[in-house]
Amino acid sequence: MKILGIDPGTARMGYSILEIPKIPTVTPIVIETNVIITPAEAEMHHRLKLLYKNLTEIIKKHNPEVMVIEKLFFNTNVKTAITVGQARGVAMLTAANKKMYLYEYTALQAKLVLTGYGRSNKKEMQAAVKESLGLESIIKSDDANDAIAIALCFVKKDLENFLNGRN
Repeated sequence: MKILGIDPGTARMGYSILEIPKIPTVTPIVIETNVIITPAEAEMHHRLKLLYKNLTEIIKKHNPEVMVIEKLFFNTNVKTAITVGQARGVAMLTAANKKMYLYEYTALQAKLVLTGYGRSNKKEMQAAVKESLGLESIIKSDDANDAIAIALCFVKKDLENFLNGRN
């Protein structure tokens, strides 16, 4: 089974494809992780279309069964919250169109699950992702690392229930 992790954003959307071996207790395998970057000068509706097109291609290429997306946590910057919300909407629409299961977690939840501390910094999260997957080096892009982290949150928190409910 494959899982698509999404760190939403309109300028930079991190994504990851994790494969869960047939024996779920085995460490997940990173199939692909990267960032979809949209041109800053493009109008918002064109940026959103580009995100949709890229996500559709990623899903077609890897055929993941589950999408795990970072849930928006609104703090102070309304403009950022709105654009991230638009990117989340595009990702969620893509999941619905492809009949994927959808799970959402906040960054705080992912940090808590991976490090045991909900206020972990980027370096601590990079180290936690590296250790969880047995990687030789850290994932350098914060957006790609966050996409893996959100997918790992699902793996550690809800995968077993998901697999049991599906059978």
